[in-house]
Amino acid sequence: MGIIDTDVYLSSFQVFRSSSDGAFIALSDRYPGLVARNEFSSLAAVDELIDLIERQRRHDHSAGRPAA
Repeated sequence: MGIIDTDVYLSSFQVFRSSSDGAFIALSDRYPGLVARNEFSSLAAVDELIDLIERQRRHDHSAGRPAA
């Protein structure tokens, strides 16, 4: 995880262990289309979710879309 954009925040997020996926799953109510998973660590799943959000926001910004 890099330096977090000051505009990025997780208003609410969930992390759970999925036995069918064999991984921790992290998701946020603010970014419902983004889901991160990690087989070994719930914290790593949250870190990946933050990275996904940052990439999505950069993509949206470069495409001229308003931030979520």
